[in-house]
Amino acid sequence: MAKAPLIFVLLCVKIVREVKALMDKLLVIDGNSIINRAFYGTQNSFMKNAEGLPTGAIFGFLTIYFKQLDELKPTHVAVAFDRKEPTFRHGMYTAYKGTRKPLPEELAAQMPVLKELLDAMQIARFELPGYEADDILGTLSRTIDGNTVILTGDRDALQLVRDDVSVMLAGNKADTLYDPAAVADNYGGLRPEQLIDLKALQGDSSDNIPGVPGVGPKTAQELISEYGNLDGVYAHLEEIPRASLKAKLADNKSLAYLSLELGRINTAVPLDPASAGEEALRLRGGDPAALKAISDRLEFKRWAKRLTGGQLLPGGAAANAGSTASAPAGTGFNVFSAPQSDAPAEVDDMPSLFDFAAAPEIARQKALNAVDSAAFAAAVTENKPEFLYIDYEITAGGPENKSETAFTIYIGPELPAYRGRIAENQLPEPEIQAILTAENLKKVFFKAKPFVRECCRQGFEFRGLGGDLSLASYLLDSTRSSDDFAMVLRFLAGQGVPADPEGIRIAHGQAQAKLAAAGMTALYEEIELPLAIVLARMEKRGFRVDPEVLREEGREMEARIAELQAEIYGYAGYEFNINSTRQLAKVLFEDLGLQGTKKTKSGYSTDSDVLEALADAHPIVPCVIEYRQNAKLKSTYIDGLLNVIDPATSRVYSTFNQNLTATGRLSSSEPNLQNIPVRSELGKLIRKAFVPSDADHVLIDADYSQIELRVLASMSGDPLMISNFENDLDIHTSTAAVVNRVPMDMVTPQMRSRAKAVNFGIVYGISSFGLARDLGISNYAAKQLIDNYFLHYPQIKAFMEYAVAFAKDNGYAVTLSGRRRPLPELSPANKYMTRQFGERVAMNMPVQGTAADIIKRAMINVERALEAGGYKSQLILQVHDELLIDAVRDEAEAVRELLRREMENCFPLAVPLKVSVSESDVSWYYCK
Repeated sequence: MAKAPLIFVLLCVKIVREVKALMDKLLVIDGNSIINRAFYGTQNSFMKNAEGLPTGAIFGFLTIYFKQLDELKPTHVAVAFDRKEPTFRHGMYTAYKGTRKPLPEELAAQMPVLKELLDAMQIARFELPGYEADDILGTLSRTIDGNTVILTGDRDALQLVRDDVSVMLAGNKADTLYDPAAVADNYGGLRPEQLIDLKALQGDSSDNIPGVPGVGPKTAQELISEYGNLDGVYAHLEEIPRASLKAKLADNKSLAYLSLELGRINTAVPLDPASAGEEALRLRGGDPAALKAISDRLEFKRWAKRLTGGQLLPGGAAANAGSTASAPAGTGFNVFSAPQSDAPAEVDDMPSLFDFAAAPEIARQKALNAVDSAAFAAAVTENKPEFLYIDYEITAGGPENKSETAFTIYIGPELPAYRGRIAENQLPEPEIQAILTAENLKKVFFKAKPFVRECCRQGFEFRGLGGDLSLASYLLDSTRSSDDFAMVLRFLAGQGVPADPEGIRIAHGQAQAKLAAAGMTALYEEIELPLAIVLARMEKRGFRVDPEVLREEGREMEARIAELQAEIYGYAGYEFNINSTRQLAKVLFEDLGLQGTKKTKSGYSTDSDVLEALADAHPIVPCVIEYRQNAKLKSTYIDGLLNVIDPATSRVYSTFNQNLTATGRLSSSEPNLQNIPVRSELGKLIRKAFVPSDADHVLIDADYSQIELRVLASMSGDPLMISNFENDLDIHTSTAAVVNRVPMDMVTPQMRSRAKAVNFGIVYGISSFGLARDLGISNYAAKQLIDNYFLHYPQIKAFMEYAVAFAKDNGYAVTLSGRRRPLPELSPANKYMTRQFGERVAMNMPVQGTAADIIKRAMINVERALEAGGYKSQLILQVHDELLIDAVRDEAEAVRELLRREMENCFPLAVPLKVSVSESDVSWYYCK
């Protein structure tokens, strides 16, 4: 066969290179590694903003990011972060990373602000309990159909290198791009995957990976070069000529294989396919309002134009070309390979040491007059303060891991203070414990719940919560995204307030005045503060989970996923990556010829709405829908829960978030127990794994009946809906009867189902278009349903209209408890869709927020009643309108009655509150 002409070969190579250059490119960033390097490169620049927040590391991170963005020109970007809690590697080796020092305080203060900045830039951000950022980077690097560059300062990532994955290794003086050839050049010809075996032998002191004692990098490299991998080394152990080396390897084989697993990056982390898909990772232009707010706060003149001027895409810094920040001589600023300009940095960007020392607005912590416990207790008795102010720091793990709490109790300026610790086998002195447990001594915190939980863990109940700045700021503006200490102080008391106990004292006084002016003092003192105590106790208690049930369900899901995968491949005619939006779109809309309905820049969308609309168009579509459902349940709930079960107690310890949602509803995280699916039977099965604490306990579940509709009836005063509830009628059947003009005994299941959709849709301000989509009917039919509904419930319509008018006039929506939700979306300057969203929120928030206040008050009353009655049964979970008690079997009957009594009488409404109570000694699933 004749050879192709050289010119033809060269042309083909050129075309391949050009095509590859046009393919998608994913830049994945090790957030912890890069901001760490940025911090140490800028720590001598003393950068702070006007409120005293260190900002140098964030400035350095942006410098690095924009440099790589403009040079690499990625189409997709993601940033991954480590989390504080232990990972699966700690389960294998408790000393893993045991030599690591905690983050410097100046860096730790910048981490939440950096994450807020990335969210404003609309850059995909990932962190997952039980996994490190490296694992997420590795998984994401296998996600996109194109090239991936991993930006990190950690050489561990080099094991991920392959033809379509490179690692940009950030150095002190220059960045180095590693492809397979570069890895081989720098590691004696080794392939990237062999670096795992290399570390297994030589260990890694930075991660406290032991390796084989006495085997250094040179020897390890020789062994892997000779025998290929760790298995090869041990397969040929007898051939190793050096007796001492052979003995070291033989004696430490288990350590070598342990090190192999510790050093191996997991590339199959259970990321949510929706948030880790190609569309979710695509580079976007940012949220202008959020970017303006955070840019103003950070006060970076150097990057202000790029952040707020629509220049977040590659090449967007054209106006800034050649002006990458450089520091004044002697400041020590060095963001490794950031190019330096001849022009000096602006003083506002890079204040010198002298600028910092002279800046009057930068608050500093004052020295405290610390005394011993007896002297401090005497000072409290003598001064009779209205409030004590507590600042604290918790180090180490979660609720059931060993931790230490260092705290300061402060009375006021020029008065004695106390510094102490709470740790395993280290309780506070009796005088201090008496202060912490005294109801009449009111204590104020920036954020009380973690401290209260630590007290519970050490066996004493904290009492006397008098203030929580985080909760106060949340009530005053529930849409604020930052819960950082410095940000809250600035929000409550302005600039210049020190981030210390004196700052807490100053801000508390301001918070009290602002809450009183807003009419929310009772909400704060009677609901939010006591609820923080309840939630802290619940976090300490946890919820027992049977891992074997989860594993069995996981195996069943895996089998079903495999079946669905085979069916999908059969319909497609070939195998492909079902999780890839692009590949799935090709199968559906090109190969099978289905009609796409939503198109993005990269092609047709395959989101859930699109697939649901196509469910009857081809049998492959229901298979894909079910595949996604099973895959999400498996990764998010089965695998996710297994990763967070405490092996010592067989419990999961969720964090209950009191100040995240704008409506006042609680949420939970790590793990999120409130989002365990209940609509599908498959999702409900996960509840089978949640079990009573032992054979002497049962689970008791108490659930409010139609709480939001009861609130709607009360707030609107609609006589027909009130009558329905007073007569204990089925609200959906009675609604179906009046809307369809038939007697209640002639209401069909379809009529009731549609009436139910209207009832709940009305609460959320549903449109005829939305109702038509939900019910699968025409827009006209949906409009008729809504019109008939308001014809028979006219007061509800009047209430909705009043709620919108009130919000427009006052700038916020409000609940029966006085909780406010600011609604800037209603401003006439906003776009139509934004204003429409604001109107829906104005209609929904008073109802949903009041329902949230009711369940919160119920939790407080139930906890107090259990404590007052001397019960051993414990409140362990709240899920929307549902409370769950881990009850002593002998107390079950009394606890059921207690739940019904406290929940039904906790809040006055125009209609009665009703609670259904069930129990099971098997699992949560059987509480029906």
